[in-house]
Amino acid sequence: MNAYVPREIEFKSGELSLKGYLFVPSDDGPHPCVINNHSSSLRPGGAQVSRPQLAALMMAWGYAFFFPHRRGYGNSPGIPVADAIPASLGSKDYDTQIIQRLDEECADVLAATAAMRATDDIDGDRLALSGSSRGGILSLLAAVEDDDLRCTANFCGGARQWADHPALRRKMLDAAAGLSVPIFLAQAENDLNPAATAELADELKRHNKTHECHIYPPWGASAAEGHLFEINGSQVWGPDLRRFFDQHMA
Repeated sequence: MNAYVPREIEFKSGELSLKGYLFVPSDDGPHPCVINNHSSSLRPGGAQVSRPQLAALMMAWGYAFFFPHRRGYGNSPGIPVADAIPASLGSKDYDTQIIQRLDEECADVLAATAAMRATDDIDGDRLALSGSSRGGILSLLAAVEDDDLRCTANFCGGARQWADHPALRRKMLDAAAGLSVPIFLAQAENDLNPAATAELADELKRHNKTHECHIYPPWGASAAEGHLFEINGSQVWGPDLRRFFDQHMA
């Protein structure tokens, strides 16, 4: 089978049957696996299904790559995020609604992790999370709940909401304080709000948590391009993340 064509995996999260896409290197397994958590931009019925560009990178490093679609996104059933969070960004209601939605989506990430532990050609003892924006937040939150993970990576999680949503900011800082697995933090300097990464790093340092923090030079010509650094900037962050994964996934 072509290693760059994923197989579809169906997994349960509560009453929902969710979809995900698994890429596995062509050599003999079982393989350590990176579970990549998408942002809120993965809309139902959209063109982005499996993220093969990141899968190819991870497989070149020797890792399988699983791209689960959480509830209401992509090819998975459930309430779309726009319906679950109808409040305006910056409002108090948004702060309340996003916390509830994150708790639901965190359950989906944990279900995806459990599914990989039950997959024959995956080494369930060598799993990591990664993600950007909403996916970065969830890669932090889920790692607090699953301390059997080897490590996790958060690219610019919370950058869009950090300044105006104290409940979300507090939830992320509390998660950093309670984290027991190593975490890699990364963000482009011209992203929406680098404080989302810098303040998390300060909290991790204050609690003596194993972490790396990288604020990279500006990526692209705008904050919007900077916010897509995880998807498009692997030429820059790749060597650092590979070293981090190799260290903690060995």
